[in-house]
Amino acid sequence: MVIEIAKHINRVQALCEKHKVKELSIIDNPTLQKDQIHFMVRFDANIPTMHYADNYCQLQDEFNSLFGKTVTLWFEKSFVDIRQLEEVKQSKRLLFEV
Repeated sequence: MVIEIAKHINRVQALCEKHKVKELSIIDNPTLQKDQIHFMVRFDANIPTMHYADNYCQLQDEFNSLFGKTVTLWFEKSFVDIRQLEEVKQSKRLLFEV
């Protein structure tokens, strides 16, 4: 999966800049669906609330198109199970950071 991402790293970074991403990591964790690409994302805190959902959805749609498969964007707050969050944090690989 990481090799597939690496082929598109310039486009991934450009999309992160366009959508005001502060940090993007790929998650490689066995507890998540294997047929999808999973990213942990943190957006710029200054995105206006009324544009936040649009920004998230547009980024997800552009990643889906780029990779030709479903991409799931996770936030740390997405994980209710603390153990799973810790496992995910240990398995993530940083791709982009501002």
